[in-house]
Amino acid sequence: MPSTRRIHRPGQSLDASRVKAALLPHAEDLFRAAFGKPANASAREWRDRKKGAVSMAMRGERRGRWFDHSAGAGGDLLDLVAVTRCNLTSAKSDFPRVLEAAARLAGLASGPEPWRGFPKPWAEEAPDADAGDGGDWDVATVAAVIDRARAARGTPAAAYLARRGVTDIPPRGLGWLPPVPDLPLRDRKRGALVLWGVRSDGSPMGGQRVLVTPSGRAPRIKVRKPSFGRIGGFPARFPAHEADGADLLVVAEGPESALSIRQATGLECWAVFGVSSWGSAPLPLDRTVILAPDRDAPGSAADRAFRRAVFRHRSRGVDLLIADAPEPEGSKRDLNDTARRAGDKAVRAAIVAARTVSDADMERPET
Repeated sequence: MPSTRRIHRPGQSLDASRVKAALLPHAEDLFRAAFGKPANASAREWRDRKKGAVSMAMRGERRGRWFDHSAGAGGDLLDLVAVTRCNLTSAKSDFPRVLEAAARLAGLASGPEPWRGFPKPWAEEAPDADAGDGGDWDVATVAAVIDRARAARGTPAAAYLARRGVTDIPPRGLGWLPPVPDLPLRDRKRGALVLWGVRSDGSPMGGQRVLVTPSGRAPRIKVRKPSFGRIGGFPARFPAHEADGADLLVVAEGPESALSIRQATGLECWAVFGVSSWGSAPLPLDRTVILAPDRDAPGSAADRAFRRAVFRHRSRGVDLLIADAPEPEGSKRDLNDTARRAGDKAVRAAIVAARTVSDADMERPET
């Protein structure tokens, strides 16, 4: 018997003029999300602060009309949605799809993914210093990376994780990114395990590409884990297996360590993408947080950065515990190394043995 379920077609039942009108009040947000802060926010025509090559009319009948002089491309707000959210050159390239994306951004339609909401205004903080692709936050690139990622199972990404002892792959937060030669990314012709950091509302802000060979091995190159977009303050969040232990949150430095902890304990785990992001992690005040740092050498720059972050979060009132990896001090190993060496049981034991924070675990930021 033929199915009576209606087939959804992008843009179906949407009025283009209404969608365009709904986007106009958000022209400033769209500009900031796509091009960054304007050089002069009080001007009738905004230009990007970095190069001044992009202009957008902000007043009058031409409000929302923009042009990128360096690329020789422009259009209206629908075209801006096409370029930044749909990885298209213009709205007419796939008008129904762009119209639906714009409707979701403006709140006229709902989307299945939490990050499809309207882009947030440009964040005030500086780009993360560890960003491997230049550090400039580009909403178009971030959106394109996430859109092109697919489920990791059965791909070189899953093979890489299996080699690292991780077979329990979370339902969200990571995927397989095939080569993307058209995107402005480092080593973009290589496939990668991609993991993304998000805001509290689920909007992706950046992430990390773990470059892998077709067989799932780490390539012999200098930079194996280039980051993209913004990662400082936007951790990767991997959900818990079930409600048990929902008051506990484990935060690790790297994604492999976070995934190993989640596999061993079933708890929600975050990865902050590097030691420089410990301090900016948005740790909650209503949960017990277990920090699982790498085993850096005492007094090293990484160790001091972690201890300054502990001081900062404790000063904010975060209920903190520290889980030390049972690895040699100064080895820079983490709980993923523990899992590979001794199995999930050893990782679980390290989390259960998490200790309270002492004065020796903290260092004032000004020292």
